[in-house]
Amino acid sequence: MKICYLCGSTDNLTKDHIPPKNLFPSPKPTNLITVWCCKKCNEKFSLIDESFRVFTSSVINRSRSGEWIWNNKVMNSSFKRSPKLKQSTLKSLVPVKSEINGVKVQQTGMTYPVKKTKEYLVRLTKGFTKHFNPEIDYSHARFKVSNIIPSQQIVDMLDKKFFYVEKGDGVFRMWRMFVKDMGAKSVWVYVFYDGLMFTIEVN
Repeated sequence: MKICYLCGSTDNLTKDHIPPKNLFPSPKPTNLITVWCCKKCNEKFSLIDESFRVFTSSVINRSRSGEWIWNNKVMNSSFKRSPKLKQSTLKSLVPVKSEINGVKVQQTGMTYPVKKTKEYLVRLTKGFTKHFNPEIDYSHARFKVSNIIPSQQIVDMLDKKFFYVEKGDGVFRMWRMFVKDMGAKSVWVYVFYDGLMFTIEVN
């Protein structure tokens, strides 16, 4: 059925890209996943999509695609078009102590609201579930979101047990697993620009 994957509406439907196509450098992949979404829900996420792109492409260990997005879409587009977004980003910066080759250094990190992060990631999870397993009803599901530090060890473990999907070169990677005999319970892992990794547990 053609219904909004977020609210269930059948009115004013459009297609929503999961993950949002603003994450991808040009030329954008032609195999991006789309799901039905009403205009109201789609517009609700437009500002979150832009601010989340700022956050994910800001990390130091980002991929080349993340570097391109930061320079061409964030610095030269988003911040110029929206001084408010630029100011809120500047206010979110905090000093971070780290260690490089055994030397302690002072760097700058960016914070991002937990509520917005969860909204963004839960929305992706609902969209992917609607695409891959449309028979599952997630309307009453509970979503637990966690941030973890990406490592090759974690990736190797995920590759052995989870179904893998990659979109774009160094843009978005996803692992997913549905736990049988436990209803609709599932685990999802997302990586943005090879620098930020999140897990979403659905019960």
